[in-house]
Amino acid sequence: MSTLIEISKRKPREIPRVFDFQTSIETIRAHHWRVFSDAYSGCAFNCSYCLYKGPDDYGRHVKVSPGSAEADPSMGILDIGTTTDPYQPIEGTELRTRGILEAALAQRIPVFILTRGTMVTRDIDVLAELAKQGLVEVCFSVITLREDLARTLEHRAPAPADRLKAAEQVAAAEIPVSFHVAPVIPGLQSPTEMDRLGYELASLGSHVFNAVLGAQKGWWDTFYGVMEGAADAIDSIEAFRAAYPRELTFERDAAVNCGLADALSTLLPFRDGVTRGGATFVAENFPHLTTGPLENGIYRWKLPTVYDMARWVSAQTGPVDWDMFCAWYSGHTPGDRLTALVRGLWDQGELFVGTAVGPAAEPGTYSGGAEVGETARTTLVARRGARK
Repeated sequence: MSTLIEISKRKPREIPRVFDFQTSIETIRAHHWRVFSDAYSGCAFNCSYCLYKGPDDYGRHVKVSPGSAEADPSMGILDIGTTTDPYQPIEGTELRTRGILEAALAQRIPVFILTRGTMVTRDIDVLAELAKQGLVEVCFSVITLREDLARTLEHRAPAPADRLKAAEQVAAAEIPVSFHVAPVIPGLQSPTEMDRLGYELASLGSHVFNAVLGAQKGWWDTFYGVMEGAADAIDSIEAFRAAYPRELTFERDAAVNCGLADALSTLLPFRDGVTRGGATFVAENFPHLTTGPLENGIYRWKLPTVYDMARWVSAQTGPVDWDMFCAWYSGHTPGDRLTALVRGLWDQGELFVGTAVGPAAEPGTYSGGAEVGETARTTLVARRGARK
């Protein structure tokens, strides 16, 4: 394992090939990251609900991802852990994730790490150095505190209690910690359990991200069978069936998720627990439920999400046209391709769906104060395309 002195001397520059992150309304709705990198192909944890699962042997044939790119601070926030866990067992011998962290430290690249793995504590030395410069946040994925549900839905991943212990160790080293509760599954846990989950996570992290279950056609029947088989342990299998019928209509590449009405009874007590614990609640599917902006640390380099955009528009004294909005948005250096995507969503009226921002009287303008109705019913699925 490299020492910090060795890292500073050789200035590692290579990381696995990176991909653009904000490429659709689903990703703009909730994610601040400019690019993401996967150290591995496949994931040994093989969680039953994973949106990125391949065939049945997906979790048994994990490989090192091919290709690499030169580490470059212009990447903005680099996300590690989008489609495969960076701290699954193979990392113990390959050290690819540690290599990414070393490159980030040498080149001053802000990094967001998402993991269910406890091996992250091995890299506390590098993470602490990144944290001193405001260049890292470690986000632990925990969907339940109940061991029985965790064994059923994600039985190859470390137990929730072990993840919380790892989070405590990371936080004790003064490294920023957050949590990601995804998927939130209506009916899986009672409102009381969701409130407790939110409170427990908020006591360890500054904010808690969440996303409701996304249904992908390729694995939907298998996952539905897992849920039906666990009916006796689930709070309300009826609520799950109502939110996600067995026969869903899959009409597009992105994943289908339930509507706002089906999610509220689960999300609201969860949000109450998070806010009671003193953390920020970040709702990826339903931006208007988010309780505050993410600032400082790695978020100095963030790309605005739909929540950030809606918050800015609502803060203006009158209707906002594209030129006014773009003058603010361009300050985050989004790039021409992303700016064109946002402009298209602006013109189509799709950008602010699910927020309290709506069309103003003059065509092509928006203002705050709109009533939030039904929200978009699709969620993130990474669309791979090499970054140029």
